[in-house]
Formats: sequence, structure tokens, C-alpha cells
Amino acid sequence: MDPGIGEALGSHLLGGLDDLLEPWRKRYAGMEVEAEAVVGSTAYQLVEASRTAQLLIVGRRSRNVPLGPHLGHVAHAVIHHSPAPVAVVPLT
Repeated sequence: MDPGIGEALGSHLLGGLDDLLEPWRKRYAGMEVEAEAVVGSTAYQLVEASRTAQLLIVGRRSRNVPLGPHLGHVAHAVIHHSPAPVAVVPLT
């Protein structure tokens, strides 16, 4: 495998992420948003990123099932391990 493929793929993904974040950056101009493409466990990467954050916001899917878990494993892990406050927001 080409060692540079990770950098190329990361740059491509980061560009798409910046496009998705642009409307939110305009809407909340006073908030600092940092986009970064990383490799590894999502929960671990979010917990590590939250070490310097004032607030970590994670989404969760809306479920129509009355019983069972309402949070996924990423939101669950972040709530328990993030040093920053965590807001879990249902996605619509």
C-alpha cells in the first residue's frame, strides 16, 4: 500500500468536511471549529480531542424503539471518558 495514500485521502475528506461545516461556521461565527481527519477508533479520537475542548457535541440517531439502548457506543464512551462537558444531540 502506498504510504502517502493516507495523507491524500485525509486531505480529500477534510475538504469535504470543511464544505459541510461552512454553513455552521457562518451561523455561529463566534465559535471556533477545528476540522481534522484522523485514523482510529472514533470514540478514542473524540475523547483525545476533547482534552483541549470546552464542549464536545456528539450526535445520536433518533430511535422509535421504546426499549433498548438509545445511545450508540461512541456517544456512550465519550460521555464516560471525556474530560470536557458533552452534549448529545439527536439527529433528525
